Amino acid sequence: MPYAKPTPPAVNRAALRWNRSGLWLVIVSMTLTHGVLAQENPTRIPSLSFIDPAANKLVFAGDRSAWDRYHGKLDKLLLDGVGQVNIAHFGGSHIQADMWSMELRHRLQNVVPGVRGGRGFIFPYTMAGTNNPYWYNPAYTGHWTSTKNTVRTDSASLGIAGYSVTTKDSITTLKVSFRGDVYPGYSFNRVKVLHRMDSSFTATAWSPEADLHIDRQVDQARGYTAFTYDHYVDTLYLRFQRTDSLQRQFTLYGIILESDDPGFFYHANGVNGASTTSWLRCARFTNELALLKPDLVVFSIGINDAHDPDFSAERYERNYEQLIARALQASPGAAILLTTNTDSYIKRRYPNKNGAAVREVMLRLSSKYGCAVWDTFGVMGGQGSVLKWENAGLAKKDRIHMTRTGYTVLGDLLFSAMMEAYGDHVRSANRP
Repeated sequence: MPYAKPTPPAVNRAALRWNRSGLWLVIVSMTLTHGVLAQENPTRIPSLSFIDPAANKLVFAGDRSAWDRYHGKLDKLLLDGVGQVNIAHFGGSHIQADMWSMELRHRLQNVVPGVRGGRGFIFPYTMAGTNNPYWYNPAYTGHWTSTKNTVRTDSASLGIAGYSVTTKDSITTLKVSFRGDVYPGYSFNRVKVLHRMDSSFTATAWSPEADLHIDRQVDQARGYTAFTYDHYVDTLYLRFQRTDSLQRQFTLYGIILESDDPGFFYHANGVNGASTTSWLRCARFTNELALLKPDLVVFSIGINDAHDPDFSAERYERNYEQLIARALQASPGAAILLTTNTDSYIKRRYPNKNGAAVREVMLRLSSKYGCAVWDTFGVMGGQGSVLKWENAGLAKKDRIHMTRTGYTVLGDLLFSAMMEAYGDHVRSANRP
């Protein structure tokens, strides 16, 4: 049956009380409990016969202390309306398009009124000649070349984008504006531009608003130029200019859009074709991830590993251990969420049977490192289920990628599982 995206109910902000018992009622009303909730439940997923609702939960096979800290951070945000929760999501093409992750961002930023947050990290994929998320539009001048982490040569300097773009032009510009119906624009008052610090190029922020004042500060040690605006704006204007004729190029690694508003910042970082090995090539990964101060790191890396003819579960597990270690080095105490592979086919003809092996690796990592696991493979319906998703218009004909509607379903399912885990935390905290 066709998927109808659930619509969150209207919330009377004046009637919403920021207290533990009040939020407990809100969370309980939003939590999936075997499909017997009211029609207005914003996390309710329509009945799709091939989805396994029993698998739609976060699995904790080990220590949960990191997740207790994360849920405690949610308490401060959702109960008191203060603070910010940063989530960084890494993956391949499933994440680069920012459809799955945008649905999660949209859901989290609409849990309760007044705690939306902002956009966070972005990369101008258009400048790299690849698909850019629809939700923001990078318009640029100049000639740029790109590097991505799937290329073995010359990719060691990459960071959390997994891409970089480089220009040799003396003056170039970049404008970033937002569009789409998922969220009516993102405003910000601080920006960090991540770039090479060994060149004599300058990055400058400007605005067509004559009365806007922008402070600029270069942080050589941490590798960025920071801008602070004296009021909020919703469009970014940057200029990159050579200041020394001996310097020949400028390299951009990404942009962080920040604000002082309470809420969620969901940073999506995807590279088409990227595997665990690809992400381990990114030498700037830990230092740049530390700038996001993530409370939760989500890893959805594995579909490209599993499609490698030489796939090794042992090597895959070792790679993931290194990724987890780097994430925790960047943000000690952060919660880690691992999502298993979507079901897929090889060359549209042969079921990829490595999906089950990927799931077993993640469950072992959960036990060893206290990660949570969301079993995407199991929730979809297990081996061969992508055919049913394709027939329902939720998966593309390549039997690897989802349609936009399919990614919306995945986002709603994962959001439901995350909120159910948080609902368990709230109920436990209020238990007499």
